[in-house]
Amino acid sequence: MLSALLTAWYLQIPVIIGGVLHMMIVTHNILPQLTTPIHLGLFGANKTWRGIIAVPVLTAFGAFCLWPIELVLGENAVFPQGFALIVAGFIAGIGYVLAELPNSFMKRRLGIAAGETPDKNRWLFTALDQIDSGIGVAIAYGLFLDLPILTITLCALTFPLTALAVKRVLFWAKLKKSAT
Repeated sequence: MLSALLTAWYLQIPVIIGGVLHMMIVTHNILPQLTTPIHLGLFGANKTWRGIIAVPVLTAFGAFCLWPIELVLGENAVFPQGFALIVAGFIAGIGYVLAELPNSFMKRRLGIAAGETPDKNRWLFTALDQIDSGIGVAIAYGLFLDLPILTITLCALTFPLTALAVKRVLFWAKLKKSAT
């Protein structure tokens, strides 16, 4: 169980790196020409082409950052070797951004503005904002990597806690407007 939990957290490192780099891009308005919403009416103003493109690319870079660790792990490596390591990160990034879309769609239908969390049922919407991407990442890894179901499940279950911790650090670093 401990091994599966540690692996689940390790799988989140590329996503954390990609997410932090993405927030730096957003904060400093890098690539402003890609800030066009994917579909304003369906998903709101915050789901942009910049995020759809940047998050998978940056998460692939995050996976590449694990390459030295993977080399040391050798036969115990979590990710496939070589170029497949980068592909795994890219696929995790795609899982992340695609899994956020249904939640954004639902919130727009409920009249909740992009980037807002309503006071009523705040805990529920905060949880949904963390859970959706974690499930997407876990499914993406599950489809690409040969991992036990326990590891994939723990990745999905622990991701919201990791995401909230990282978002709090980003908030303190003034790279994010809220800690949730």
